[in-house]
Amino acid sequence: MTLTADDSLTVVTSFAQQSLWLQHQVDPDRAAYNITAAVRLRGPLDSAALERALNAVVARHEVLRTVFDLDGEDPVQVIRPDRELRVPVLDAGPDDFRRYADKVLFAPFDLRGGPLLRLELLRLGPEHHIALLALHHIVTDGASSAILLQELSHAYAAELAGVEPLWEELPIQYADFAVWQRDALSGAALDELTGHWTRTLAGAEPLALPADRERDADDSGHAAVHHFTLPAALTTRLEDLARAERATLFMVLLAGLDALLARYCGQEDITVVSPMAGRGRPELEGLIGYFVNPLLLRTQVSGTAGFAALVGRTRDTCLDAFDREELPFEQAVDVLRGHGGPGAEGLRSQVMLVLQNTRPSHWHSAGIDFELIPADTSTAKSDLVLEVRPDADGGCTAALEYRTGLYDAATADRVARHFAAILEAACERPDEPLSQLLATAVPDGEIPAVRGGAAHGEAPAATEYVAPRTPLEEEVAGIWSALLGTERVGVHDNFFDLGGQSLLAVRLAARLRDEFGVEMTVRDLYADFTLEAVTWAVLQRMTADEEQAPA
Repeated sequence: MTLTADDSLTVVTSFAQQSLWLQHQVDPDRAAYNITAAVRLRGPLDSAALERALNAVVARHEVLRTVFDLDGEDPVQVIRPDRELRVPVLDAGPDDFRRYADKVLFAPFDLRGGPLLRLELLRLGPEHHIALLALHHIVTDGASSAILLQELSHAYAAELAGVEPLWEELPIQYADFAVWQRDALSGAALDELTGHWTRTLAGAEPLALPADRERDADDSGHAAVHHFTLPAALTTRLEDLARAERATLFMVLLAGLDALLARYCGQEDITVVSPMAGRGRPELEGLIGYFVNPLLLRTQVSGTAGFAALVGRTRDTCLDAFDREELPFEQAVDVLRGHGGPGAEGLRSQVMLVLQNTRPSHWHSAGIDFELIPADTSTAKSDLVLEVRPDADGGCTAALEYRTGLYDAATADRVARHFAAILEAACERPDEPLSQLLATAVPDGEIPAVRGGAAHGEAPAATEYVAPRTPLEEEVAGIWSALLGTERVGVHDNFFDLGGQSLLAVRLAARLRDEFGVEMTVRDLYADFTLEAVTWAVLQRMTADEEQAPA
């Protein structure tokens, strides 16, 4: 940790933060990683007290005062000593929610300048407000957002009472966790984890997921959400099936999704991403920060065995993954790059399953009734994200987020119906061969027709080696060789095909800046990451700088 001249504290990022920071460099204008909440407040609200309460929570959690910068070639956390936030109050009509929600919740964040949290109030009446809360995922996760809302309510009540909030002192801050994680995941421990995931993921391929249309290279990344329910009666039977197979509800839901994907894709080798809480240590329970670590859950789906047997396989897959969940997701993807080439990029962003814990949607504090209201995301994190949450009635509410560039609303509705139909059939006939069960639950004519619409990064055709042809290409090739540890770089070689990954791309941009005096961003490089294209981009920047220089 380093203390700067303005009393800011500079500290390493966690692995998860580093991964998100890298993704932000590629596309800083998108809001895919905004974590949002919209809360209806009914009662005599004191907006000034709410603002003071928010700043009390910000003072309590260093991560809410954190921004991100480069230290040499690596991103770092910069913890500000103080950060006073304002809570604007906007007069709005009953039909203005969507317009304001899009503006407040889904505007991108500036990771370098911050702040990475914003809260605004819509005043619909004297005792009727809607609070719009947004944070960048790099400083929070789902559990952290629940902590933030709980502490904000508590601090608001304390402000009205004129007392200090009575909360337990935090044993550590997020920066302490980041340092601990970096120290723990090194040496033999890291080698063991990497070795396990190398064996587990070797040969994994992207899903040949059908879609309504081919992927557009200029896909905007817009998302929509289809909401549906799993009734209480079905949920009870799923829980009974889970107990019979010594599994959990999550493992049964994963088996259902794996079966659906096997039917859609015509594949037996199915890999789904699922985020784990990442809060295995007790001192992390009350801390705000980005702890979630997605896992790649790979399962073989056999058509000859029954659904009960598939639950057993997903159970084994999950237990094996949970025992070794500490390997950061980006490093697991790097393992895939080493074995599956560019297919790694597909698996990381195709299908995700999330089982959320039950959280209160209504609560009362200091004369205010709080109610969470839906505020669906507008930016896709993956092609398909299935989020399931147990409800108060014994069933489950579910939300299927889908990339609108690939899927229509009618298809999302069909996917949800097929998922529920598979689960219903599985409860009735758990030992029926899966191929028969799926043929009746998901008829052939109801599967989207475009194969490969959701495929990512198919292996490129081999190209003949062409050596660097100019002194500038030779210099850039030398930088690539030093970063990638390879002796020979051809002009048509792609940075990622040679073993590059996101952090090395950031370091490449830094070295191009140091060597040639040109400002290159990771986003500039991603457009075409061959040696020829990167060299041409450097030459263009050098020429433009010379033309703009004073005579």
